[in-house]
Amino acid sequence: MALLGKKTGVSRQFVASPAVSGLARDQVSGALRGWGLPFLVSDAVLVVGELVANAVKVSGTADVIKVYVGLGAGEVVLGVWDGCDGRPVARKVEISLETLDLSEENFDDNGGRGLAIVEALAWRCWTDPTPPQGKWVCAALNAEGRR
Repeated sequence: MALLGKKTGVSRQFVASPAVSGLARDQVSGALRGWGLPFLVSDAVLVVGELVANAVKVSGTADVIKVYVGLGAGEVVLGVWDGCDGRPVARKVEISLETLDLSEENFDDNGGRGLAIVEALAWRCWTDPTPPQGKWVCAALNAEGRR
C-alpha cells in the first residue's frame, strides 16, 4: 500500500458513522500540530472530513473505515479506507438557484461536491485499491510551507 510508506504516520479504525468525521478531524489536527505544521490544519481537516463523509456514505453502519495521516518528503498524506470497491466520482461543481432542489424529499441531497473541494486543496489525489475489497482514497497536501 503506497500511502503507508510514509516515514511518520497515524492510522485509526472507526465504525462507519457520521460522528467519525469529527474524530478524524481531531486525529489529523493533533498530528499536524505535533509535527509543527499548524498552517495545514484548516485545509487538512476539511479534506479528511470530505473523504470520511464519502466513506461513511458508501459503507454500512456496521462496516469499518480507516483514517490515515502521514508525513513524507514535503507532503502530508491523508487517506480514508472503506470496504466498497467503487471509485469516488466528482460531481459537477456548478450549482445555481435553478438546479438547487429544496423539496422536502431531496433537501439533504444537494451536496456531492466534496471531491471538488479535495481536488482544489490537494496537490495530488488518488485511489489505491486494496484487493480483495475496498480502497484508500487519498490526498496529499504541500508541507513545504504556506502556498
